[in-house]
Amino acid sequence: TNVATFMVGPERWDTPYLFDGLFDKPMSHHGMSHNQTKMIEQLLKVDRFHMEQYAYLLEKMEGVIEADGSTLLDNTLFTYGSGLGDGSTHQYNDLPIIMAGGGNRVKTGQHINMPEGTPLANLWLTQARMMGVKMKRFADSTGEIAAVKV
Repeated sequence: TNVATFMVGPERWDTPYLFDGLFDKPMSHHGMSHNQTKMIEQLLKVDRFHMEQYAYLLEKMEGVIEADGSTLLDNTLFTYGSGLGDGSTHQYNDLPIIMAGGGNRVKTGQHINMPEGTPLANLWLTQARMMGVKMKRFADSTGEIAAVKV
């Protein structure tokens, strides 16, 4: 099993964004998240930028053909999300998470609203098992999320 993680920046990250064309001057995502009312346009720009990069990578992965004719994306479960549901209050429920790929192991085209208190570790456990990793638990997981599985 090949595994990779990529973190744009940790929660509470004060390093300013310097991506070409995103802002005229460096801006802190952490600062923006605590001033959502005043800085909603800037936050939307950051969100849009991140989604564009995610889509770009998905497209590139879909274009890589493996020896068996499947694509790199078919053989990858590519998850995008955040550990915070609201950067202003630092709450960690209502997490925005998107899954792509997974070689027809993921039930796509749906929005899932999990019960309050469901550990994020349940998603990681579910994904690991979907990709063939044998494990009983992951961190504070309490079970799988059946709604994401085909």
